[in-house]
Order: sequence, then C-alpha cells, then structure tokens
Amino acid sequence: MFALGIRYLNGFVVASEPDLRDRPEWPPHPARVFMAMTAAHFVTGADPGEREALLWLESLPPPALRAPDAGPRAVVTHYVPVNDKPVASERPTPLQAAPQLTRDRQPRTFARAWLAEDTVYLLWPDAIVEPRVAAALESLCSKVTRIGHSSSIVQMWVARPDEATEPTWVPDDERAELQLRVAGPGTLEDLERRYNAEAVEAYASLVVTADDHRDRRAQQRAKRRLREEFGGEPPQQLRPHISLYQGYARPKERDPQPATPATVFSPHLVIFALERRSGPLAALGLRAVLGVFDRWREALVSQSNDAPERVREIVSGHDRDGGRLEGPHLAFIPLGFVGHAHADGHLLGVGAALPIELSAEERRQVLRVLGRVHELRMGPLGVWALIRDLGDRPPLNLQPETWTAHPRGATHWATVTPIAFDRHPKEKEPGAYHREVAEMIAEACTAIGLPRPRHVVATPVSAHLGAPAGHEFPRLKRKDGTERRHTHAILVFDEPVRGPVLVGAGRYRGYGVCRPMGYV
Repeated sequence: MFALGIRYLNGFVVASEPDLRDRPEWPPHPARVFMAMTAAHFVTGADPGEREALLWLESLPPPALRAPDAGPRAVVTHYVPVNDKPVASERPTPLQAAPQLTRDRQPRTFARAWLAEDTVYLLWPDAIVEPRVAAALESLCSKVTRIGHSSSIVQMWVARPDEATEPTWVPDDERAELQLRVAGPGTLEDLERRYNAEAVEAYASLVVTADDHRDRRAQQRAKRRLREEFGGEPPQQLRPHISLYQGYARPKERDPQPATPATVFSPHLVIFALERRSGPLAALGLRAVLGVFDRWREALVSQSNDAPERVREIVSGHDRDGGRLEGPHLAFIPLGFVGHAHADGHLLGVGAALPIELSAEERRQVLRVLGRVHELRMGPLGVWALIRDLGDRPPLNLQPETWTAHPRGATHWATVTPIAFDRHPKEKEPGAYHREVAEMIAEACTAIGLPRPRHVVATPVSAHLGAPAGHEFPRLKRKDGTERRHTHAILVFDEPVRGPVLVGAGRYRGYGVCRPMGYV
C-alpha cells in the first residue's frame, strides 16, 4: 500500500471547482494534488529523481480518498491589488508617489470551506513503491506548502501504511456521485510544456545580458537572439489544466447482496438539488416537470457538441438522423417532496438515470455533460440552480435509494407522476377498460426489463402523499397533436425489484416515475 497525507494547517480549504468559481472544491481532486507536487518540483530545481517519482505516481490508477466532511462558507468578494500604476499628478506627494499605495484593486472571490478534520489521505492499496522513489516523493512532499489558493496552507508527507484508515471515496464510475480530476500517463509532460521552463529561463538570461553594457558584443548577440528567437516578447506560460476525470462513490457495503431483478436504468442516479436564483415562485411543483425537463435536456444537448456521437445520442435520445433512439437513453426523474404527512409535492431536486448498459467511458462522458449545466433558465418561472453537492445527509427524497430501493428492492411501487399510455385504450365498459389499462402498464414494465407485475391497480390519485392527482398533470402530446391519456397506478411484484421504475410513454421526460411503498 502507498499513501500520501495532507494536513490543512489552517483548518480550512481555499480552492474552487474548475468550472464553478463560487463553490469550493472538496474533496481535493487528485489532479490538484499532483499539480501542487509538480509545481514544487519546478520551482526547486527540477531534480531528476523527483521527476522519475512523479512519472511513477502518474502511472498509478486513480487513488481512493479519505477526506473529512467540509462546510462551505459564504463567498465574500475581496478587492485585490493588481500591478503598480503611476499617479498622474503634476506634483505628487511622497505618499502618492509610492507605487504600493496607488495600485488599483480588482474584485476577486475565493471559495472556502471549513473542515471537520484537518487531514486527508490519498490511498493506493495495491501500489508498491521502491525505496528510492519513496525517498524522492518524501522530499518532494516536504516542499509542497499549499494546495489551491496561497492561503490554503498544507503540510504533506508519505504516510505509513498503518496511518491511513478506510477510504471515504473510492474510484467507481458506475456508482459515481462525484467527478474528480485525476492525473494519468503524460500529465507531467503536458505540465512541463505549459510551464515552458527552458524557454522562460533562456529568455530571462538573454534579457539580463542585453541590459549589461559591460560586454557590447554579448549584449548585441543577446538582443539579436531576443528578436529572432522570441520576437522581443517573453515566451508564453500557460495555466495548468487537466481534463481527465474519474467517478468516485462511497465504498460499497461489505455484505454481498443477492441479485435483484432490475430495470434497464442504473440505480445510481445523478441527483441535483434545485435552488431558486430568481423568479416569482418559491418552489416548482411536480406539475411543471415537462417544462423543467425539456429545458434541462435542451441545455445538456447544447453542452454535448464536443462529445462522441454515441454520447450525444444518449443525452438527446435521438440518432444522428434525428430519429428516436432505439434502446434506453438518459431519463429524467422529478424528486418531489412526497410520502410525508406534510408533503406538498414541490420539487426538491431532479435526477438523471443513465442506461445500465453504458460502458465506463460512456458513463464518464455523460456525467461530464451533466456537470456542465449549472442552472435552468425557465422564462417566467425564473432561474433555478442545479446543486450537485448535497452533503452527507441529504433529504430523504434526494437520496437515490428512496426512488430505486437499491440494493434490496421492493415488491410494492406507486406512481408519483402518472403513467402516459403507449396507445389509446379501445374498451369502453369500465371494467374492461381498467383491465386493458392494467395490461398495458404490465407490458410497459416488461419493456424496461422488469418481471411482469402480479397486480396493477390504476388509480386517479397517487398512493404517495403530496403527489398531485392524475388530472392535474398536463397530457403528453403525440406527433399528430393528439393527447395521450395517463393514470396513476400501484404495481405489485411477486419478488422485490430494483428501480428506477420509469414506466410508459413519458418515462424519459419525468412521467411514469414510481417510488417504492414502505421501503424507507
């Protein structure tokens, strides 16, 4: 086993998510730790032994993490001095002439979070490190003084095997709750290109020589090289950037679970809380799911242009020719406040269900697209933020197991949003009509991989408190403009089944969403 320890000496972390500057990055991305070590390597002489150790480190698989809980602080705008600016005054006073007192200040924000404990571990359970590599890494760790902002001061070391305890986050693309940047083969070479140390040092040396009047020939040669090799401009140094992501999840339960019949959708939902940013409403209700999910899908499609074609199809639900995609694709789930005596059906959040058949790389790509959309602009309904960080104790209806009964499954399920019919019922007599509807819903269950339910009871209202009645939901429309009928229902299976149970013609748009009864 190999492990790195990081102690945050101030008891807080100051680092921002790469694409959301007002949210703190926690747990620390392994790639950020690698970049901090690489920066220490660059600025302290670039020892060859340290470089070899970094190459070994980037060759390892993504590490597990043991990270404490963190409580984000409110983001405060600070006004930070920038470059010196001379004072435009005919007769400046001595104080006005002091450059450090005449600098403009620009607004800056620094995302920060307090830590429940001050120490983090990166763990590679199967890695075996050679003594010389370990010594080089120990030396390099001792040079790392910060991870993130300069105020995020740390102490770093190679941890003893008995020092690092069980991880709190493990690499797992299938069950991923977080997407963290990680280093991989070639990362160090890319950072070296961006740092451009050789060119920067050569340029600095030539500038010094070009300003030295003691040796005219050397001065002229230096000026000529500055023009020919650098065009008179300093060489470019780029900010470090790592775009390789790995999904992380909490460790699995140790006790093996028996196989449970499941749907074609993964039980590991990607969940976002909804938070009002602006608009006339304090909350959105379940009746608004079509508008919410149509807008979310549009935003996701617009953010998937650089993704592989297969991933774009999964996100959009359409093939390259614009036709309906054969097979399961991304489905949206409204997470309403239901199943409680005081439930009112408002949307606590939204979830995305990915097809279970996706490869690890396809899932990773879809998760990256999901992570790019941070808010929904709903026109008259306002602007609503999508919050991925739910903390360690999210509300019951924002927990995936509440909606999927994973891993044990459940025998009794009931709709929260009505099931839209795949076809128009033909029977007119009430008893025959209900039998036809029940048969249609049973077929819809088998279409998503479930066994045929023993009983299907169509009902005008939901069995879950807080969910609106079926007639309160707008009807889905067919391509020809006609409307689909829909109904709430109770499903009873002979054996426990695992969700998400999304049934009927609207299963990808938030209709036909079932929640287990009496599971939690």
